[in-house]
Amino acid sequence: MAQILIADDEPKLGKLVVEMLTAAGHQAAHVAGGKAAVEWIKSTPPDIVLTDLRMPDIDGLTVLRESKKLAPGTDVVMMTAHATAQNAVEAMRLGATDYLIKPFAMDELRLRIARIAERREIASRANALARHIDEREGFGRIVGDSTKMRAVVAQAQRVAPTDETVLLLGESGTGKSLLARAIHNASRRATGPFVEVHAAALPESLVEGELFGREKGAYTGATEAKAGHAEAASGGTLFLDEIGELPMATQVKLLRLLQDRSFTRLGSTQQRKADVRIIAATNRDLEAAVKAATFREDLYYRLAVFPLLVPPLRERPDDIASMVRALLAARGLGPDRISDEALVAMSRYGWPGNVRELENALTRALVLAGSDPIGLAHLPAALQQRTGHETTTLDDLLIPGFSLDNLERDIIHHALVKASGNKAAAARLLGITRRRLYSRLDAMARKYDDDDSALP
Repeated sequence: MAQILIADDEPKLGKLVVEMLTAAGHQAAHVAGGKAAVEWIKSTPPDIVLTDLRMPDIDGLTVLRESKKLAPGTDVVMMTAHATAQNAVEAMRLGATDYLIKPFAMDELRLRIARIAERREIASRANALARHIDEREGFGRIVGDSTKMRAVVAQAQRVAPTDETVLLLGESGTGKSLLARAIHNASRRATGPFVEVHAAALPESLVEGELFGREKGAYTGATEAKAGHAEAASGGTLFLDEIGELPMATQVKLLRLLQDRSFTRLGSTQQRKADVRIIAATNRDLEAAVKAATFREDLYYRLAVFPLLVPPLRERPDDIASMVRALLAARGLGPDRISDEALVAMSRYGWPGNVRELENALTRALVLAGSDPIGLAHLPAALQQRTGHETTTLDDLLIPGFSLDNLERDIIHHALVKASGNKAAAARLLGITRRRLYSRLDAMARKYDDDDSALP
C-alpha cells in the first residue's frame, strides 16, 4: 500500500486520520505544520501528502509547490474548511491530485486514498513492465561498451520517440534488425505491430503485392484480396530490411508511402492510407547504387532522414568479450564456461561475418566442449591460427583444420582494415575489381545468414 504523510495543525484530526489509514493497510505519519511537512518530504518523500490548506507557518499551497519541486512523483491531496472556487482552481493548477472539503466522512477519505494508491500501483507495474521489455527486447539487449557502439545507441535513443524515418547502415550480421526493434519498443508506437520485411527474400514478381497488398484477380493465382505489410504495420513500425534489393518499380510506390503515407494495392486504383513509421536497413552502399542508377536518388534522400551506421565487430573488439558472456547467459551459462585463452582469441579475431559468425562459432564450440569450458581447441581454425603468429608459407598454412574460405575471409578483412573500410581502396590492395570485392562480401554475408552448417 502507500506511504502517506498528513500535515495538519489539528492534532486530533491528524491522529484520527493516521489510525484510519493504518487500519486500511497504509503506512501513515502526522506532522503539525507545513514546515515540518516540507522537511519530511525533503528527507523521505512519501507516496501521498494529505495537507491542510491553512496552517500557521506554511500554508498548504506552499507545501504543494515544494512537494512538486522536491518529489515530483508524490501525489498531494488538499484539505480545507475554507473552500472557495479560487482555492480549488489554484490547487489543481499547481498539480494537486485531489481536493477535500472539511468536514468529510472518513469513508470518503479512505475511498479517495485507495483510488490514488491503486493508480500508483498500476503505474508502477506499467513502468516495471516497460523496463522489463526494454531489457529483453529494447536497448537493454544491445551489448556494447565501446565508444562507437555507445554513440550509435545514444543516437538511436534520441530518434526513437519521434516518428522520423531511420536508415540503418552496416555490414550483414551487425545487429541492424535488433536495433530496429529496440527503436520501435522505445517509441510511442511500441504497443503497435512491428512488421519486418526482408526485401531480398521476396521474388521480384511478388514484392509489390506482399508489400502493398493485392486485389482479387490482380494476377494469376490471386483468388482473394489480401492486405500487404504496409497495412499490417498500421499504428506501428514497418521495418524494411535489405532495402537496397527492392526493384525499381516497387521503389516508386515506396517513395509515395514515405512522402504521404499513401499506397495502392496491386490491381487497384484506390488510394489507401497507412499510419506507419518506417525503418529501413541495408548492407549496400546506397550512394554507389544511386550513381549506378539501380536505386532512386529521391528515395534514398527520403530514407536517409536519420542514418545510423552500425559498426562491424572488427571496429569494436572491446565489445566481443561482453557479447560472448551475454550469449552464454542467454543459454543459462555462466562466464566460467569459456577459458581466458579462448576469450582472448575471440577478441583478436576480425569476425567478417559479424555477430552471426560469432554466434555460430560459440554454438559450435559449446557442442565440441560438452560440459567442459570452451578452450582454444574448440574454436574454428581461423581463430587458433591468429593467437601466436601469422602464417607466412604454404607449408605453414596447409595443416589439419586449414580452410580456404577462412583464409580468403581473413585476407579480405585485413585489406578492409588497412584501407580504413574503404572498399575501393581495399579492392586495389587485393588486386581485384571493386565489383568482385562486393561479390565476395555478399557471398560471405549469405554464408553467415544461412550457415547453420557450422554445427558438426
